[in-house]
Amino acid sequence: MTPQGIFVTIVAVCLINGFISPMLPVVWHLHPVWMPEMMPSTRETIFYGASLIVSTGTLLLSAVPAAIGERIGLSLTNAMWAWLGGALLLVLFGLR
Repeated sequence: MTPQGIFVTIVAVCLINGFISPMLPVVWHLHPVWMPEMMPSTRETIFYGASLIVSTGTLLLSAVPAAIGERIGLSLTNAMWAWLGGALLLVLFGLR
């Protein structure tokens, strides 16, 4: 698989985690902090924003093993696999 294909898979896994993560209710209840007042405070917009925040956090947090792996000399493809592994690990924590 090419690095681009692996990245698309990583993004898909992170989006799935945005729906099932146990952090979603926490971010949901903090919506007065992160949601602008000009946005309507409907359930749909709050859920959409909270899901995007959790998905982006998953994407950033799961990239840490890949960055460390590249720093110690892994190839790009192997670092991308480490990134996918980190994302899958966070999804497994969300399923628990």
